Amino acid sequence: MSNLQRLEAACGLVAALLGFPGLAFALFGPVYRFESSSGQSGTANLLQVGIQPSALIALCILSLGLIGVAVSAVVHSRTGGRGWRIVLWIATAVIVILTLLSLPSIGVFLLPSTPFALLASTFSLGTRRTALS
Repeated sequence: MSNLQRLEAACGLVAALLGFPGLAFALFGPVYRFESSSGQSGTANLLQVGIQPSALIALCILSLGLIGVAVSAVVHSRTGGRGWRIVLWIATAVIVILTLLSLPSIGVFLLPSTPFALLASTFSLGTRRTALS
């Protein structure tokens, strides 16, 4: 296993390991702050405030993207299969698009995983070149 293959697998796993805690904090963390007319204030999470079905679907797709990046980066770094690289790039595109679309709200919590997914995808191209030569 070359260094590029190790970096590809590591970046894919780090993307998932940073993405899932960010996703969990977006769902269960004190994201919302409220204040009542009587002077009471507090915080609430996304589930307490109420999550719309379309947002839930987007979060599930994002979870699948994180799983896809982790699995495809590791498998592609070991086998070098073209199909796994395609899965890696599609999963990375899903993560980037959903992070950018949700940037004003919960996308900030997902932002640390996005560069690692992009790095894993970039390293997969370098792995291809070294496998061919």
